[in-house]
Amino acid sequence: EILRPTFFLACDSHFRNGSGVRGSMGRTAGPPRGGGGDRRRGKVVGMDLAAQFFQAFIPLFVAIDPVGLVPIFLAVTAGVGAERRRRVSCEAVGVAAAISLGFMFVGQALFAFLGVRDYDFMIGGGVLLLVLAVLDLVMHGKPAVEEADLVGIVPLAMPMIAGPATLTTVLVLRGRYGASWTALGLSANLLLLLGVLLMSGRIARLAGPAAMRALSKLVMILLAAIAVSFIRTGVERAMGR
Repeated sequence: EILRPTFFLACDSHFRNGSGVRGSMGRTAGPPRGGGGDRRRGKVVGMDLAAQFFQAFIPLFVAIDPVGLVPIFLAVTAGVGAERRRRVSCEAVGVAAAISLGFMFVGQALFAFLGVRDYDFMIGGGVLLLVLAVLDLVMHGKPAVEEADLVGIVPLAMPMIAGPATLTTVLVLRGRYGASWTALGLSANLLLLLGVLLMSGRIARLAGPAAMRALSKLVMILLAAIAVSFIRTGVERAMGR
């Protein structure tokens, strides 16, 4: 008599799991029906992970703009050989990755220590970019490219790739989604950018020297406009608009 409640509780649990006897005729059912629920939960978890990844990937994709960097890359490396252009691509992406990842961890503390705000950084980066664009437009040749050791660092890695927009986005995403997802989204964007830059040589061969020179000057005018946009946005933020 003492064991009967325990026996009935075990039977009831057996029925709820979807296995054992069905009804009063003693028919037995097949395997437990928990597998479908596990698959559904797996799909939900996978969708959540994908959503978190794209939430970190898309803002950085917009900030870095891999496609928009191609004409700028071709302009500042005009006259450079294919092998050198590949090295510059790897150098620019590698330096930008180091700057962005380092800034993700120490940027906020560095800003606080120096008393610098994000709009100060945007204004400074915009001024640097404007100077580089103006020098390219008014001087003969390309000062940045003539410095072979620096072309992958300035202006490509900094401030074009790891510029004010990218670094500010990295800080915001780290505070919102954490360092792991931000680093993953950044790495995916930089790998995509590297692939695009490595393919840019084909574009240069198809365009020809005259078209590349014309494109170079046009891009530098656009670069100056982007620099002014950085400065204007920084000033507006500083004024609290």
